[in-house]
Amino acid sequence: MKNKEKKEQQEKGKNRLMRKYRLTIHNENKLDNILGFYVSPFGVIISLFISLLLVVGTIYLIFAFTPVAEYLPGHVSDRTRERLINYALAIDSLKNEVGKQERYLSNIRGILEGKIEYGDTTSITDSVPMYHDYPVEKTELEQQFVTNFEEHERYNLTSQATNVGALQGINFYRPTKGIITRKFNTEEGHYGIDIAENPGESIMAIWDGTVIMSDYTANDGYTLVIQHNEELVSIYRNCYHLLKSVGDKVVAGEAIATLDNADKESTNRKKPYLHLELWHRGLPLDPNIYIAF
Repeated sequence: MKNKEKKEQQEKGKNRLMRKYRLTIHNENKLDNILGFYVSPFGVIISLFISLLLVVGTIYLIFAFTPVAEYLPGHVSDRTRERLINYALAIDSLKNEVGKQERYLSNIRGILEGKIEYGDTTSITDSVPMYHDYPVEKTELEQQFVTNFEEHERYNLTSQATNVGALQGINFYRPTKGIITRKFNTEEGHYGIDIAENPGESIMAIWDGTVIMSDYTANDGYTLVIQHNEELVSIYRNCYHLLKSVGDKVVAGEAIATLDNADKESTNRKKPYLHLELWHRGLPLDPNIYIAF
């Protein structure tokens, strides 16, 4: 009995959904029906569902195949993302170039004014640890190699400085302010000059050229070598901070390194000095002849 009543209720509900109603648009002034059609609740539900699917599908197509989606937060196309990355890299490169130009102009301004300060030229922190207080001991094998090498090369050097005519007309820049404490002497194996200067002073390039070595050595500390025109090479030994790397182009008077900012109260540390060498076609030259100190 209950199943029969349940079926009758289901039939009544189904009939109500499928029952058609006439929807009429009536013009009250003319007492005339303008439009009329039959609808059912089931048909209305199906029409709304299809309309919803059409709206959702249209919105999906718009955001999937048009640039509209890029205006939504968190939705960026691969092409736009690639452009943003390239723009960011270009801006970063421009910032680096502007920084280099500013440092270069600052050095030039200091050179023209005659006052190059330590803080104005040391903007790069050297990541290599300092070994001035802890000298590296040579092994017996290294000492033997150095002795054999010097014995072999001693005959390739002239016994005295050779004046080169092509270098006489060149105005070399003074590498630093200071007093010459040890002169050029090939007989003692001293192929350069030692210049004592105030701690923290900058070291300048004597002439335009290209850095071919910028590294730490066990015997002479941080060393920088510059290749110039006329087959001339200048060597700067016993530096504290190296401001240039291999391949960098330098101009005369540009800061390339600094000396140790030694503590004046300490009696164990040596006074900072620069050892400068000039080499022309494998021959050592006396820097004091070509540079006005």
